[in-house]
Amino acid sequence: MWNRSGRPGPAELTDSHVAVFGRWAAERHGLDLTVYDDLWAFSVHHPEKFWADVATYFDVRFHSPWSETLANSVMPGARWCHGATLNYVEQVFADDRGTGRAVVGVGEDGRSVELSWPELRRQVAALAHTLRGAGVGTGDRVVGYLPDIVETVVAFLATASIGAVWASCGQEYPAAAAADRLGQLQPIVLIAANGYRHSGRVHQRSDASAALRAQLPTVSTVIAVDRLGTGNTEVPDALRWDAATEGEHELELAPVLFDHPLWVLFSSGTTGTPKGIVHGHGGIVLEHLKNHAFHLDLGVADTFFWYTSPSWTMGICKSPGCCSARRSFATTAAPPTRGRVRCGGPPPNRK
Repeated sequence: MWNRSGRPGPAELTDSHVAVFGRWAAERHGLDLTVYDDLWAFSVHHPEKFWADVATYFDVRFHSPWSETLANSVMPGARWCHGATLNYVEQVFADDRGTGRAVVGVGEDGRSVELSWPELRRQVAALAHTLRGAGVGTGDRVVGYLPDIVETVVAFLATASIGAVWASCGQEYPAAAAADRLGQLQPIVLIAANGYRHSGRVHQRSDASAALRAQLPTVSTVIAVDRLGTGNTEVPDALRWDAATEGEHELELAPVLFDHPLWVLFSSGTTGTPKGIVHGHGGIVLEHLKNHAFHLDLGVADTFFWYTSPSWTMGICKSPGCCSARRSFATTAAPPTRGRVRCGGPPPNRK
């Protein structure tokens, strides 16, 4: 973290997450890692120790341990944490977060949606129950054609909780472009909204959602989000979001292998058919913890905002819980022309 002078201040040098972790790792290994460059060199030259330290430091929940941290270091083909099982969503709800806000969504129309941690968990469990009822199991694909809204966060977490694979495209993509990407995955569930508001305009996407549905022959269930508040989603035979997330259900988490696919991102498609990029549960758990705590220095009192689209990685990386931030922030509004969002805060106490 940098202050306005362009250099880290005394607080960042001693109390930031990365500084506290450096002292902790130094004591653990009998090394001097108090200088950032030395900690960086340690992470590069001893990656198996560094990433094992990240998992231990943040108390990552594993259902079964790994037999070897780095079984094969050759790229491509590196094999991390062989044999370990976990679930990304378990890390999200691992700690008691109280009843505070977990996700905040704000639209250009002034509409604000807030989910508390208990309500987020309830909706994720309910939607996961609906997905299971639709035949979704471990390894199946669920895709979203959605703007950056609270429902997108819930849909991703529900999908991941049962070991299914998530992928999404923002609704700025036309149906054909979304189909070029999502169709490669042969999904069995599509979650789509009827549009969004941006830069003072209403973007009606019901027709595009219906057109995308027609281009995904493997889809057997559609769940429709009424983002525009019209009461009409216009997607044939769609289950309404409210019905898909109603009721009280246990959040059943499926332990998966460390490298089990969590989501699929796609390249831009400027050089041909968009290419899928697969990220796994374990790697993203560790990367999120490292990035959000060490690079962004997010604390439990912070709100994490990143202006983005669900079409790319930051749309998913805002998911709350698997980082140090207390809340995630979603918006379909145009970016502010002034002001700033500041991320920072005290690191957790470490013994």
